[in-house]
Amino acid sequence: MNTWFLAAAAGSALICGLHINFGRIETSKALLEAPDLKTVPKFTAYYCWHLVSITLAGMALAFWIAAGDQGARPLAVFATFGSGSFAIWSLSMIAIFKLRVWHFPQWALFLPVAVLGLLGLYL
Repeated sequence: MNTWFLAAAAGSALICGLHINFGRIETSKALLEAPDLKTVPKFTAYYCWHLVSITLAGMALAFWIAAGDQGARPLAVFATFGSGSFAIWSLSMIAIFKLRVWHFPQWALFLPVAVLGLLGLYL
């Protein structure tokens, strides 16, 4: 059993839960209720919000499977790359759009999961 991947799976599941529970209230509900958005952009963004939910659940599942099966290591590589990419993109958006670091904290969730994934891959 790879405990690093198991920890990354738990972290990914936590992120997924936060996304679904708080994102539903703060993001998707507000998005659907926005009167100034046209139908296609509104529902495209709503669709993308659900794609993120599915992706986050998939990352948790990938780490969980890889934790117990050495042959599933490529799943952990994929999930680690995804988590690291999400952290980097979050920090990039903060820099590009001059956002406040703690008002856009996704990087702080994804970075530890990426580190756990890397530890699982190399230790």
